[in-house]
Amino acid sequence: MAGGCAIFCTIMSGVAVPFLLFFGLLCLNEFPMIEIPVHMKPDAGKGCFAAAFLYAGTFLYAYSKMQAAAEKAK
Repeated sequence: MAGGCAIFCTIMSGVAVPFLLFFGLLCLNEFPMIEIPVHMKPDAGKGCFAAAFLYAGTFLYAYSKMQAAAEKAK
């Protein structure tokens, strides 16, 4: 069961990192389609980058657990 959870977390964090980086870039460039007040966009962009960094750490941890489960199954 731990292998299934690790696979799920790896996929979810692998998808989240590019999205958060993209949203962070949009916010830092004050893209008008992001509907938050203009004065809050730089902080929102920094928050997106911080969240992407945390998700990248989650990805690495879950991927290592997924590999460990695969080695254990052999």
